[in-house]
Amino acid sequence: LETLSGGERQRVAIAAALALRPPILVLDEPTSQLDPKSAEDVLTALARLNADLGLTVVLAEHRLERALAFADSLLYLPGDGATPLLDDPRTVLAEMAQTPPLVRLAKALAWQPLPLTVKEGLRFSRRMALPEAAADPAQTAPQLISQPAPILEAQGVAHRYGSNTALHGVDLALHPGEIVALMGRNGSGKTTLLKTLVGLARPAAGRVTVAGQDAARLDVAEICRTVGYLPQDPNSLLFADTVREELAITLRNHGYDPAAPQSLPVNPDDLLAQLGLAHLAEVYPRDLSVGERQRVALAAILVVRPQALLLDEPTRGLDYAAKAQLTALLQGWRAAGMAILVVTHDVELAAALADRVVLMSQGEVIAAGLPGTVLGASPFFAPQVARLFPGTGWLTPEDVLKAGSGQ
Repeated sequence: LETLSGGERQRVAIAAALALRPPILVLDEPTSQLDPKSAEDVLTALARLNADLGLTVVLAEHRLERALAFADSLLYLPGDGATPLLDDPRTVLAEMAQTPPLVRLAKALAWQPLPLTVKEGLRFSRRMALPEAAADPAQTAPQLISQPAPILEAQGVAHRYGSNTALHGVDLALHPGEIVALMGRNGSGKTTLLKTLVGLARPAAGRVTVAGQDAARLDVAEICRTVGYLPQDPNSLLFADTVREELAITLRNHGYDPAAPQSLPVNPDDLLAQLGLAHLAEVYPRDLSVGERQRVALAAILVVRPQALLLDEPTRGLDYAAKAQLTALLQGWRAAGMAILVVTHDVELAAALADRVVLMSQGEVIAAGLPGTVLGASPFFAPQVARLFPGTGWLTPEDVLKAGSGQ
């Protein structure tokens, strides 16, 4: 199991749960670490077991765009003491403020009945008159005219686990003030590349530079003064008894005195507030939800204001509201000049956030470029809006609404 990626281990766990043929299967975010194709395969298999064997499946899931095609009913827990909603998916989604991109667009354009899948949405999108300018996929993507020297750069990087070659001659540059989405199937080498960039895995060939310095001459602590790294499992970064102390530990490790706020690169209380954690400052971190622990670990990294930030599946465990909040924060840090590399299976996040997309397969980069080009051309990684309006370069509901208003 140690040789498998996070997503591959997740599929093993699902298979183990099915081995005893239970009449009821309860799954907590079973697709959170799966690439889009693997997620579809798992959900299709569960639907087949439901239809053929009468298996009852209870699914807790934040990425509703993946699950709606298979759901008979939807239970929405609003939180804050509000009354839960249980009904057919269309009825519940009509009452929800935060919904998948397709549903958000359908509400904005008054499509009825509310489409739940891209197939249903195509009945409406194909009847829309599209502006002529929509034929240019690049027009909705940001254009980088000139770039400063990269903060992080991999040149011909290879890495092996025993006899297994995980990376084959990978080239990647990460510049200040940009967000790059690194995507690919489970086991394609994305996490290995991140570990190589921060010195946790040494390349068997090739070279990594950090702020112009050869990473081979730097230890991990030196690299982490420049590069913040959030792994898939936030627990590996959580050691303290309170959320506030997690940030203090990072500050002390980097030579700062938490008791002297005027000398700190970031105000810890302000950072906790930005991440929606202020009310949890005195809570034991491991008592929190997966999404909350993810944000605590992120706060502990950002409190020293690194020049670059590497995130491995940062939206795992986040609902739509928390994901929108994280997206806004990342956009703000990008505007402040931070270089950000996001490993994600969340195609909707990449569509809304990335300046560039890099697609990996079997340890190699197979595509790189503007999101409208790379995501729009992919059969598995295209977001919902790109599937509704192929060839337009539109990736988000906002792209469609802006085009429709002539902006």
